[in-house]
Amino acid sequence: MINNYFQRKIDSELQLWAKNHKRKTLLIRGARQVGKSSAVRQLGKSFKYFVEVNFDDEEELHKLFEQALTPHEICQRLSFYYQTPIIAGETLLFFDEIQQCKPALSKLRYFFEKYPELHLVAAGSLLEFAIEEMPSI
Repeated sequence: MINNYFQRKIDSELQLWAKNHKRKTLLIRGARQVGKSSAVRQLGKSFKYFVEVNFDDEEELHKLFEQALTPHEICQRLSFYYQTPIIAGETLLFFDEIQQCKPALSKLRYFFEKYPELHLVAAGSLLEFAIEEMPSI
């Protein structure tokens, strides 16, 4: 298989973020088709496990974030859904196109508060509009 990944300046910043023990949940904003998702997938290769939730493609998962679940419970259900372990320190959890699921966007702060040891990255385009509607972000 040919690796067509184009190295980006953000790659080294993502590696530094992943190694930082005081890291926060990372939210990557930017225009469409600039490589946000590709850069996160590349970072995922440095983890034992990688789980990508694409809110554009998997609308059935929106309901999961509408429920009153803790971040640990959400991870348990995602782990079952994707048949991949979600283990702090070993798994990179990636929420792609998060602007499509406002309940998931609003839960990002709870992941940081209640499950800070988990490596969680969220990315999306046109996030400015979604964030404007959510003053807690």
